[in-house]
Amino acid sequence: MTSGNLPAVFSTFVGRRRDIAAIRSRLETARLVTLTGVGGVGKTRLALEAATSMRKGFPDGVWLVDLASVRDPAAVAGATTTALSVPDLGARPVSDRLADHLARRRTLIVLDNCEHLADACARLAHALLSAAPGLRVLATSRASLGITGESVFTVPPLSVPDEAVELLRDRAEAVRPSFRITDANRDVAMRLCERLDGLPLAIELAATRLRTLTVEQLGARLEDRFALLTGGSRTARPHQRTLRALIDWSHDLCSPGEQLLWRRLSVFAGGFDLEAAEEVCCGDGVPRSEILDLLDRLVTQSVVLTAENDSRPQYRMLETIREYGRGRLAESGEERRLLRRHRDFFRALAESSAAAWYGPGQEDGLARLRAHHGNLRVALE
Repeated sequence: MTSGNLPAVFSTFVGRRRDIAAIRSRLETARLVTLTGVGGVGKTRLALEAATSMRKGFPDGVWLVDLASVRDPAAVAGATTTALSVPDLGARPVSDRLADHLARRRTLIVLDNCEHLADACARLAHALLSAAPGLRVLATSRASLGITGESVFTVPPLSVPDEAVELLRDRAEAVRPSFRITDANRDVAMRLCERLDGLPLAIELAATRLRTLTVEQLGARLEDRFALLTGGSRTARPHQRTLRALIDWSHDLCSPGEQLLWRRLSVFAGGFDLEAAEEVCCGDGVPRSEILDLLDRLVTQSVVLTAENDSRPQYRMLETIREYGRGRLAESGEERRLLRRHRDFFRALAESSAAAWYGPGQEDGLARLRAHHGNLRVALE
């Protein structure tokens, strides 16, 4: 058995040293670690870097199983067998042969792109981990696999300005060697990376435009980011060649109800809480009683992010995800109605806060107004 099949990389890995250390630490105690996060956040590259750094700890190999092109859940075990070069011996089930092959080996398997095959990946991981005590599995997926013993690591966007601006500089210099981040353009580059949510794929696509645009020109054209960010690698997976294709991939993996709530939530600016989502987004295909469950599923799939705000949970979308949903909302013909409902909800919130201004609920009301500052501004407009 060779040392594995991890591919050689062609570009510099920027930042994420703490993330790699955290993943390594988790794999010391958990036998299945799943990297989750929104599309384009860099789950695959981070998993490969972490796996490469752990090669010495797995004498029987570190193996990549790329599931992006696999469509049939029944083919997951076969794809894993092929990736690990397991010999075809007899007519026994593929998963049994895999389990026997790994039973006495110390191996790390990277199951990459599990989101569209989550159930099949969960079953295979459970079977192999049960049969092979020396096995560790590092999975990447928009959502966790949901099996006992799984440790979930949510991959954050790159920090701005440090890691994000450094990635922009590195990738821009590759296509335009004279490009530099200077005192004159640093602030513009930082704002550009912020507007791209620190998403590595979006930043890399933006960098390709710096062949012909300045950072200032690129930032000015970012209003239509999905038309602008289209210059992906010809060898990349189809859903990673443009920003729109990437978000289309995530959108297509959602159920119709989740897609409907996604586009309706796009009317919120800066964030929202559960009460706001229930009041503004319910009806016409989304019963109020289902909002919580649908929202929870969008959180699980990394479409919606959570943040604590005092004692009231808050939710938000990355701007790229929100703009995509807003485009879908406009196409649906219900944008005007949702904006009116959004306006009416926040007008009622402002009125109730004013009525309670001198009462015991003043502090809570003021805290909600602060949390919804962006929404109140949009409602006023």
